[in-house]
Amino acid sequence: MRKGKGLFRTAVVTIILALALVALLAGCQQREAAAERPAADARPGEGMYFRLVTHGGDDPFWAVVQQGMRDAAEELGARADIALSGGDLSRQLRDFQDAVASNPDGIALVINDESAWDQPVQDALDQGVPVAGINSDGSVNNPRLFYIGQDEIAASRTLAESVFSKARADGVNMANAHVAFAAEVPGASYAQTRAAGVRQAMEEYGITSFEMIDAGGLEMSVVESRMASYLTANPQTTFLLGAGGICTDRLMSALQAAGRAPGEVYAGGFDAAPGTLEGIKAGYVISSIDQQQYLQGYFAVYGLYLYNKFGLTPNVDTGGYLITEETAGLIEDLSGVYR
Repeated sequence: MRKGKGLFRTAVVTIILALALVALLAGCQQREAAAERPAADARPGEGMYFRLVTHGGDDPFWAVVQQGMRDAAEELGARADIALSGGDLSRQLRDFQDAVASNPDGIALVINDESAWDQPVQDALDQGVPVAGINSDGSVNNPRLFYIGQDEIAASRTLAESVFSKARADGVNMANAHVAFAAEVPGASYAQTRAAGVRQAMEEYGITSFEMIDAGGLEMSVVESRMASYLTANPQTTFLLGAGGICTDRLMSALQAAGRAPGEVYAGGFDAAPGTLEGIKAGYVISSIDQQQYLQGYFAVYGLYLYNKFGLTPNVDTGGYLITEETAGLIEDLSGVYR
């Protein structure tokens, strides 16, 4: 009898030990699975750091780029910041070297010169720092990994054709027409490339007279004053086009300062800054190109994240979309933040 009880106790102990072992193994597996799964609040870019290096300034256009950058970084759980050189190429080069020295997970760079950025970008890549282009892709030989921005020649041609077609429909003699093209930084690649698109459209419409205006940089009051002075000194001006967002934002105020009425000079330009939309609605500006710069900041961060994660190089054309009086109201509430 005692022997039977002993066997029973042994069997019970064995079963208990077996169940305990099963429970222990199950617990270990659960802990391992939990360790492999990210925490519920973890984001895919945690720990990554990105830099944007631009020629831009403290103005409505670059405020929107920064909004896109911040939103993407927040979604990914990454960190990102931006350098605004105010149109000073030497300062932008220093900002880029500082960015490389910080050993980020990627740099998004405005390539606004035909050759100045080729070697610095190659050096950064050789050091293992990924570099993408944004906003302007001004060098055909630059080794940047991918580009986030608009096709500037196609966009400027679309703009010019929109403005020229309106004038021709109004009976303007295109052979005698004069085009003034105002650029914040005339020597920068964005201005030269966009001027090339305008000239292509001029050939189609039989326009031969063209002049680039040096609008004096990124200070709005200076840009407005220079464009107004040009109009006063050159009353024969038929078309006034802005090469960038600041010139375009100041078109209406410059025309008003020069005493011109809506429709007296055919005006157009780039971007969707508040002053540009006001000019379109008031009839001073015929059209503007929306390059959707929010996407340039947003996709710069996401693109560099995807390159780090999967080696992807996502070229994105952010637009050459025409804003006119009929469409301005659709984006007015978004201007200065998302457009």
